[in-house]
Amino acid sequence: MNCIIVDDDEMIRLDLEEKIRQTMTLNLVASCSSAIEASGLVLSRNIDLIFLDVMMPGMTGMEFMRTLSASRPEVIMITSNKEFAAEAFDYDVTDFLIKPVSYERFLKAVTKAKRNFDKKGTSINTIDDHIFIKVSSRFIKLELKNIQYIEALADYVTIYTSTDKYTIHSTMKGIESTLPANEFARVHNSFIVRIDKILAIEDNLITIHKTTIPVSRNRLKPLMQRLKLI
Repeated sequence: MNCIIVDDDEMIRLDLEEKIRQTMTLNLVASCSSAIEASGLVLSRNIDLIFLDVMMPGMTGMEFMRTLSASRPEVIMITSNKEFAAEAFDYDVTDFLIKPVSYERFLKAVTKAKRNFDKKGTSINTIDDHIFIKVSSRFIKLELKNIQYIEALADYVTIYTSTDKYTIHSTMKGIESTLPANEFARVHNSFIVRIDKILAIEDNLITIHKTTIPVSRNRLKPLMQRLKLI
C-alpha cells in the first residue's frame, strides 16, 4: 500500500518512517508535517493509507478527515490523547494508535488496513443505475432505486430493499465508494441510507419504511444540508 505520514512532530515522523521501512506491505510516498501539505498529495497521488496525527496547527486531523471524499484511503489516526478515540471512530477510521506506538501495535493496525484494502470492490460492481452484487457464487443485479438502506455487520454488509435483503462480503468504505454520492448518505459507522427513502427525521434518528436508523452527531448537519427543507 502507498502510504503517507501526516504529523507535525518530527520525532514521531522519523519513528513511523522506520516502522514503515520494516514493513513489506507498505511503500512510503511522503512524510508531511501538516494536513495542508498532505491534502495536495491525496488529490494528486495514488494513496492507499494515511497515518494521521489528531492535533496539528493549521488543520487538525479531524478537519482533514472532513475534506476527504467517500472513497478516501484507509486512515490510521495517531495521538497522545485517548479522549479523541470515540470521535475518530465516528469517522470510520481503520484504527487509532496512542503515542508512543510499539511496532507490534503498529503492525496490527497495518494488517487491519491491508485487509480492508484487499476487500474493496471485491463483491460489488456498479453500472449506471444498478449494481451487481456477489451472493454466494452468483452475481445479482440490484436496482439502486430499490435500495432503502445498508447496514454493516463485521466484515459483511446487508443491503435492504422493500422486499428483500442481501448479505455480501464487503466493507462499508468499499460499498460507499461504489454508490453515487448524490443518492446515498453515510449517516453512521454502521448505516448508509438512500436519501429519497427517508420518511422522517427526529433528533438523531431517521425513519425509513418501518425501520429507525441512528445518525452520528458529526453526520447529522451534512445530511440536513442535503435535504429540501422548508
